[in-house]
Amino acid sequence: MLHRVKKVEYLSEYKLKLQFDNGRIKIVDLEGMLKNGKNMFLQLVEINYFKKVECDGYSICWPNGIDFCPDLLYAAGKDIGRKPKRRKIPSGIRTRRKPRLKTAP
Repeated sequence: MLHRVKKVEYLSEYKLKLQFDNGRIKIVDLEGMLKNGKNMFLQLVEINYFKKVECDGYSICWPNGIDFCPDLLYAAGKDIGRKPKRRKIPSGIRTRRKPRLKTAP
């Protein structure tokens, strides 16, 4: 299944909080993947560079062009919930309104 990352937030060390297009929110720890990193991944081992992570609307990426497959991130992440959905009020149902205070004439 093709997933897309909609939002990324740096947490600590090599942990990121990711929100996916299906509403799922997951914590992904990339330390294991980066521990043996070579070539371009060496920059990501530097924590200050790792913090420069961004979301491009498809996945996560860094200024040097490194990105990760969003399906890999989805599978590796620990599920912490869903983004709450806004409830729609069906037509014909009245909502409670605050009573108006009467002012003296």
